[in-house]
Amino acid sequence: MGFICPVCGEKLIEGEKSFTCRNAHLFDKAKKGYVNLLLGRDASLHGDSKEMLLSRYEVMQSGLYAPLQEAIVACLKAHLHHPATIADCGCGECYYTAAVKEAFADAEVLGTDISKAALEVANRRGKTVSRAVASSYRLPIATGSCDAALNIFSPFAAEEYTRILKEGGLLLMVIPLEKHLWELKKAVYDKPYLNAPKDTALAHFSLLAQSECTYQKELSREQCLSVFKMTPYYIKTAREDMQKLEQLSSLRLTFSFKILLYRKETDYGL
Repeated sequence: MGFICPVCGEKLIEGEKSFTCRNAHLFDKAKKGYVNLLLGRDASLHGDSKEMLLSRYEVMQSGLYAPLQEAIVACLKAHLHHPATIADCGCGECYYTAAVKEAFADAEVLGTDISKAALEVANRRGKTVSRAVASSYRLPIATGSCDAALNIFSPFAAEEYTRILKEGGLLLMVIPLEKHLWELKKAVYDKPYLNAPKDTALAHFSLLAQSECTYQKELSREQCLSVFKMTPYYIKTAREDMQKLEQLSSLRLTFSFKILLYRKETDYGL
């Protein structure tokens, strides 16, 4: 199916240098392969900074999140049939998206993110994933066209995820558990807090499967700084607290996630 026109909703046809619909709405393709489908006020949104994204790319390349990547792919393999259309909404630099495409070679995999910089960095992972700059709250994806959608540490726009999924379609969500990055928070803050438990019930979805992915890794000072830059805490942390990280030599850090797999209820009408 691919992407749809954000103006009229018709299917976009990809050309060498642009995407167009039958109503002649045209969107230029960036040199790094993605298309910008943000319109109106959304077009002023930027998402994560280039600095944060490059830090994230280096962290992912180091393998710190490889166990989670493998667990996500294994979960989809156990429940998703080939061929499929899969959307990763809030895909960032496509670390998980590219792995899903590799595992499902015959699938159409769509990645959207509000950040142009993210999709530029994603180009380093190859061009097998179709990428569009778009808001998760206004996805350029046809209603009922996806067999699966991924929500991995990104805003959950419930109505849009429900809209794009077929009846019986799968929603894979990843959330941090209580002690995710706990040692990092203890190193930075005088009074660190555990992550609050999250209610996993979702309207119009039934929980099909769930699993935990928890492991520890030994990180250098540079890796600690890079991981911290990936988190929402980074922009809110005072300089004197950041200096505590710079004084570390290394840190054994806990990574802890819950993988939730839902099925869209078939009696839900749009």
